[in-house]
Amino acid sequence: MSIVALISDLGTKDHYVSLVKAALLNNNPTIIPVDISHEVGTGEIGEAAFLFRSVWNSFPFGTVFLNGISSYKNSTKEHIIIEYQDRFLITADNAVFSLMFPELNSEDVRIYLLKLEGIDDKRFPMSGVFATAAARITQGEFPDQWCESVEDISRVKGLEPYMNGQDLITQVIYIDHFGNLYFNLTKKLFDEIGKGRSFAIPVRSQTTINKFHERFVDVEVGNEVAFWGQNDYLVISMNREGGGDRAGTFNRLMNLDLGDSLTISFHGDANR
Repeated sequence: MSIVALISDLGTKDHYVSLVKAALLNNNPTIIPVDISHEVGTGEIGEAAFLFRSVWNSFPFGTVFLNGISSYKNSTKEHIIIEYQDRFLITADNAVFSLMFPELNSEDVRIYLLKLEGIDDKRFPMSGVFATAAARITQGEFPDQWCESVEDISRVKGLEPYMNGQDLITQVIYIDHFGNLYFNLTKKLFDEIGKGRSFAIPVRSQTTINKFHERFVDVEVGNEVAFWGQNDYLVISMNREGGGDRAGTFNRLMNLDLGDSLTISFHGDANR
């Protein structure tokens, strides 16, 4: 298989995504283009990073990912290829990878400067230099055969969860089309901080969550629920099994948007 997985802010109304797929297939007809999402907010690198990380390990080894968010190069931002876990990310050097895997060090990845003679890398990189590079990788040409290695990439740190006394402050990093709220808190970090203590998550006036569930239907219709998503991030939502007016609107019911904070209060001594 020659899978190329795409993320962009191009939307699906226009012809732009089709141009990218046509370029991929013209370069290598065996490529299987897979859409992750084309509804990322314009220039929203954080959203793209969240989506990439959520599916990275679900794709087979050898998959090539194309990042169409903030994809243009300039005097301070080159095009690069990142090799990690036998998968490849083709992107502008816009810090998206540092947001995908903030815990990684440079020695864990291979980074290449992407330059191809005679290939458009300015007007529409996804259908130009990105598609050409992806085709070469899917045809068995590893980047170290035709790219220059570089030591590091641009990095930016997103706001990490932090403690304020007994309270853990988290932040909304993604809202899906159901209105489910994803927070920048993994189960691993929660367990490390919580150490088995009881907790309270005030989600709305006079409504508090104090346990996690596995499924929406584990609570009654209309009740709030907290669980760990398939990507191991905290999700808070509501059982809206019946649909209706509440479907897709939970973030508005909670009056939370991207970047807003939520407090998790722990009870008891973490040192016990």
